[in-house]
Amino acid sequence: MEHAVRFRPEVKPASRLDLSRAYAIDLARSLRRMAVKNVRRTHDIVNDEYNVGEWGKALAARGWMQAPSLEQFLIGENETPRLAKVDGEIVRISTRDYYRYRIGALSELIARHAGTADELVELGSGLGQNLFMLSFDQRWKRLRGFDIAPNGIEAGRQIANRFGLGDRISFDQLDLTNGDDPHFRELAGATVFTYFCIEQIPYAVEAVVENIMRARPARVIHIEPAVDMLKLSQPRDFASRVYIKSMDYQTRLFKLLDSLDNSGRIRILARERMQYAPSLHNDGLLYVWEPVQ
Repeated sequence: MEHAVRFRPEVKPASRLDLSRAYAIDLARSLRRMAVKNVRRTHDIVNDEYNVGEWGKALAARGWMQAPSLEQFLIGENETPRLAKVDGEIVRISTRDYYRYRIGALSELIARHAGTADELVELGSGLGQNLFMLSFDQRWKRLRGFDIAPNGIEAGRQIANRFGLGDRISFDQLDLTNGDDPHFRELAGATVFTYFCIEQIPYAVEAVVENIMRARPARVIHIEPAVDMLKLSQPRDFASRVYIKSMDYQTRLFKLLDSLDNSGRIRILARERMQYAPSLHNDGLLYVWEPVQ
């Protein structure tokens, strides 16, 4: 199935009252998290949240077996309204409509920055939500996902087989922090992207970027949380900054890439702030770069 026309939901901008309440709640949660939990994003924390947590639960539930189509599995049946960013504007939208909109928004974004590539590799793919969304665009002949979490990899494989995509979408294990991992060889000449992946390894950012550079991909697209373009005088940006700190997400990636660009080791092709997000605090920043030969 190919999405020829992106789904554009009919939405209205969130009211000032909606936004004021949402910012207050979001900030309170972030500050409470900082005061009580004092999260430090270690390997064990990430494993508990994703491999054992989100991916483990998904694998146990096997929700894809009840879904009549891949699209319905991806967008779900949740009609609960939420505040989300759609085309750069905070709006009230149902969860189902947001994720239906996200399929086309992600596809357009990646296609715009991927050059002439017809294959993609995602690092930190989890169970493959992004890859399955991209699969609706027939441009992509092959989509590969790498992750450190065994439960995410197994779930991704089962989803691909369930919807007849096993010959087009594949999953395997890769530890981005281990430069000797043999699967880094598969990045050579590839167009690679990360999507809120490097946020999870704030204490290994420099090593991970070096490992990716050493693998010699053709192009890398990063979509990650960042503080670099936030304007702290704006309530939404202030809430995002506090949220990133409370979750102990990385804040160094884009400064590092700018430094590598300045030193001539990479060439940055694009920088932009994301125009969509599922919540007030999940703003992302996009950087696209290529290694300098």
